[in-house]
Amino acid sequence: MRPDLRKLAILLAAVLLLAGVVAGCGGGGSSSSSETTTEAEAEGETAPAAEEGEAEAGTSVLGAPNKASGKPIVLGMIDLENGPVAFPQAHEGAQAAVEYVNEYKGGIHGRPIELADCATDGQPATSTRCANQIVEKNPLLILGAADVGTSGSFPVFERKGLAYIGGLPFTPVESNAKNAAIFVSVAVGDNIAMVAYAKDELGLKSGVILQTANTQGEYSGEVIATAMEGAGMSVKKVNVPETASDLSAPAAEAVESGAELVYVETPAQCAPMLKALESVGNTATIAALGTCSAPSVTEAAGPAAEGVYFPEAVELLSSGTEQAEITNAAFDEFAAKEMPRESVAIAGFGSVMNVWESLNAAPASIVEEPSKILEQFTKGSEHPNWMAHPYTCNRKQVPTQEAVCNGYQKIIQFKGGKLQPASTEWVTGAKYFHPKGP
Repeated sequence: MRPDLRKLAILLAAVLLLAGVVAGCGGGGSSSSSETTTEAEAEGETAPAAEEGEAEAGTSVLGAPNKASGKPIVLGMIDLENGPVAFPQAHEGAQAAVEYVNEYKGGIHGRPIELADCATDGQPATSTRCANQIVEKNPLLILGAADVGTSGSFPVFERKGLAYIGGLPFTPVESNAKNAAIFVSVAVGDNIAMVAYAKDELGLKSGVILQTANTQGEYSGEVIATAMEGAGMSVKKVNVPETASDLSAPAAEAVESGAELVYVETPAQCAPMLKALESVGNTATIAALGTCSAPSVTEAAGPAAEGVYFPEAVELLSSGTEQAEITNAAFDEFAAKEMPRESVAIAGFGSVMNVWESLNAAPASIVEEPSKILEQFTKGSEHPNWMAHPYTCNRKQVPTQEAVCNGYQKIIQFKGGKLQPASTEWVTGAKYFHPKGP
């Protein structure tokens, strides 16, 4: 019998929550940025006109400076930034968007945004402490980030009647919370979209899943297997020891299965697994989870990364769209050079941009009414979603992730030494994903 996905998801969260060391919480979290308003302008004087051919840095992309002023609107944020698995770029991407909105977009109804942020380590107790620290600052809402300790923070937010908006849904807690509206799907939407692309566009009829031999790997592998079976594909799973240094045996087992698709679901062993598949003579199509598309992974894998497909919840920064150009320019101006400019950072940036756009469209009084925030995102449908597919928060978009408002992905491929779009359209695998109920 196939394990129940919801039980596996809960086990996954429990295992992830054990990782890391206790981290201190820090509030405020504003990053330094170059001043775009001159002293004369701040005093109401008109700045001298630029000489012909001169322009302020970033003006052509970010627009003319429009600095917010007045009492800040506080948004809370808890991000997983310490321990063996950490995503500081979720916070860093969000902070870059806050600076951009405050400096160039006039804030929310003219008022600046302030992040009341706290770094956690994945343990519920730390996230509880962070949540209590944040609610003391009277935030308008909680801006989602990356946290596997949400079982500790959500009871605090729920008691305070605070909505949780955006972020990355890593556990069943935020993925199904009644007070949450999340703009992108990971762990489910990405994997099932990749299966749908393999079936519908590549015409593949069989798959083998290389999954890490722990609860997380079993859960992710089961999501993929369920979608493959729903698509009429034959499926085989191969467990990969999480501490194995030689991956040739599981790679060889995957190749010997004769499957047309090899799905690499080994997040801590992406590059070694791709190299192992190459060493045993794999000729099947390879797909891998989105985090395996990071530059550090593709560089380490070398030629073994060529041709691999990945699902991504957001557009590539190299896509050339207006929003991609703005995001890149904002990262240039407001983020640290060493910040990885990948999907986690883009999702953090996008959460802020979606909040800014939606709240600016509402009456100005909404910034004083936390109880009305959730409805602002859950009413209506097909709302603009920064660098992502439009979102509809009707709790029906992604099976097993009711609070996630969009399960669509772009499929990308590492080809010719760089990531390129493989799909021109957004892809969803919801039609193939039918998990058994409890």
